[in-house]
Amino acid sequence: MKRRTLLVVATLAACLPALAAQVALATPTLDAVAARLTDAPVIHGRFEQQRQLAGFTHPLVSRGDFVLARDRGLAWTTREPLVSSLLVTPSQLVVRGADGQVQQRLVADAQPAMRVVGESMIAVLRGDLSALSARFAIDARLAGKDGWALTLTPTDSGIRRAFARIELAGDRFVRSIRLEEAGGDAIRIRLVEPAAAPRLSATEARRFE
Repeated sequence: MKRRTLLVVATLAACLPALAAQVALATPTLDAVAARLTDAPVIHGRFEQQRQLAGFTHPLVSRGDFVLARDRGLAWTTREPLVSSLLVTPSQLVVRGADGQVQQRLVADAQPAMRVVGESMIAVLRGDLSALSARFAIDARLAGKDGWALTLTPTDSGIRRAFARIELAGDRFVRSIRLEEAGGDAIRIRLVEPAAAPRLSATEARRFE
């Protein structure tokens, strides 16, 4: 279950700048969505995640907070019901338990599949449409003055084995994410009070050490 949770969260962090620069947005609607999104050095906030398992009535709920830094990666910390943390950087993916001890470490150079997953995770949270276009077919819709919604269908074979579809919605920030797993389970993530900052605080910077 821990490894599957890792994959779930990790499918959410930006493709390498070189890749993003090579992929052009495909439609005027995507351009309009991109214009509505905030591109800040740091985005932080809280999250609530509901995992609906096939055959079960009630979802599994977890809550926590995250820090997404353009040049550092993603620090995703679950606070309840159990404390754990996930750090995704361009070079590695690290899971720690409540005591801060490393429970799992995957090095990107030795795990190319996890590099793809980690990069896609950051891209989803940032709303990095250029990066997402490299691995998903994107259906984009505008909603009102500031809102938008995206449906992502994986074109990458590795991602397709894990997820059938990803739905995003938001305004200046990504606000909600729904992941439909290939096996029939579904995950809903609500990003609570996301905010932009020009730099990491000292406390946030320590989460990337």
